[in-house]
Amino acid sequence: MISDNEKKAVVQMFCAFCKKTLKNARTDLMREMAKNQRREKLFSEMSEAELNRLRVPDEQAFPPAEVVFEVCGLSIGVVDEELADALAVLQEDDRSIVLLSYFAGWTDKRIASFLGRPRSTVQYRRFKALRQLRMLLRGEEVDDVDV
Repeated sequence: MISDNEKKAVVQMFCAFCKKTLKNARTDLMREMAKNQRREKLFSEMSEAELNRLRVPDEQAFPPAEVVFEVCGLSIGVVDEELADALAVLQEDDRSIVLLSYFAGWTDKRIASFLGRPRSTVQYRRFKALRQLRMLLRGEEVDDVDV
C-alpha cells in the first residue's frame, strides 16, 4: 500500500515534470519566433529584383474568362474555353441537358421535369451529347445522326 506521503511526492514530481515541459515548450516557441522574425523581410525593405521574383505571370494572375450559357433562364458558366466551344456546337436541348447535369448537378428526373421531357429521353440525349463532345474534343467530325 502506498502512503499519503508517497502519493504527495509522486504528485509533486509529476507537477515539476509538467512545469519543466511547459517551460521548455515556451522556450522552443520563443526561439522559433525569434528565428522567423530574423528571416522576415518587409516588402518596403525589398529591392526591385527581389519584388520581381515574387511576381506572378499575368496569365496566372487573372482566371480565364468564363463562357456563360443560358439554360431556360438559368446562367451556367464554363471556364474551359475548348469545352465551351464544343458545347456551343451541340444542339440546344443536348447542351442544356449536359450543362444541367454536370455543371448544375441536377438528376435526370429533375432535368426531365424542368424541360418537360421523359426521363429516358434526357438520359439518351445526355449519352448522345457526351459522345458528340468526346468526338469534338478529339477533333473528329460529328454526325448528328451517329450515336
